[in-house]
Amino acid sequence: MKSVKSACIVILVLIAIQLKAQDFPFHYFTILNPMVNNPSFAAHESKIKADLATYNLWAGGFKPVSDFMVSFSVEPDLRKRERKSRNLPWVGLGASVLRERIGPFNQLIFNAIYAYHIPLSRSSRLSFGISGIVENLNIDINSLSPSHGGDPRLVNGNNSSTIIDGGFGTTYRNKDFQLSFSALNLAPATFRFDDSPAKDISRYRKLFLTGNYKFQLSEKIGFKPEVTVRNSVHDEIKYDISIRSELNYLAFGIGYRSESSIFIFTQVLYNDFVFTYLSENPIHAKHMIGSGHTFAIGWNMKK
Repeated sequence: MKSVKSACIVILVLIAIQLKAQDFPFHYFTILNPMVNNPSFAAHESKIKADLATYNLWAGGFKPVSDFMVSFSVEPDLRKRERKSRNLPWVGLGASVLRERIGPFNQLIFNAIYAYHIPLSRSSRLSFGISGIVENLNIDINSLSPSHGGDPRLVNGNNSSTIIDGGFGTTYRNKDFQLSFSALNLAPATFRFDDSPAKDISRYRKLFLTGNYKFQLSEKIGFKPEVTVRNSVHDEIKYDISIRSELNYLAFGIGYRSESSIFIFTQVLYNDFVFTYLSENPIHAKHMIGSGHTFAIGWNMKK
């Protein structure tokens, strides 16, 4: 019975790969760090920012999907800006690594990021960012094949393919309102596998438009609704809506994805550190076969 259940999980994973690998893991981690899908956020609020996060999909005792993220951003001219006017533009540099494992598929996404921030007033700024993207997709066919050395059809080994791409983003922010737009995979390419029976997997250009507004009820209490509109692998318009509440050193929120899933999250701030937990739960969701769980820790050196 256990082997039958394992086989069903593998089949579901393979059916979902085209949706899951294309649209995610970007959405799981943007609540922690929007730089993941918009390069204009590098050194946007913090002199130095580092994040580490892991995501796992739990499905009936199995973990068919496992992601992690490491990101870092810095404002390199710290001393120069301290000596001069703080109204001068500044540069942000950053990098992120995303790893997604889903069944036999292992994908690595590396982003090298440059951002430029222009103060428009004491409480508003306009930011631009570009990123260089390197993606590698590896398919371990042996992980799905029974051990049968006499049948060459079942021993296909590891297959790897790499593509190089880019992205850009822009953000306008004032005291209460923020609007950002970004595009990743500007020149979509195709992962090609010479020795694999799997079909070639094509990438598509990803677009994100996000807006939020912060209502500050007091010095330590506020809440922020946010909406993200995005495209999908099937050229459909998708969206995420959420509302975040902040109470002193604690933040929590709830959101809904148009793929029919609800996510809830909480963050705890301690000095310069922030600890985050996010749970995503499907409601007839097409991109999930269980509940997703994200754990993260971040460190910020504020401006």
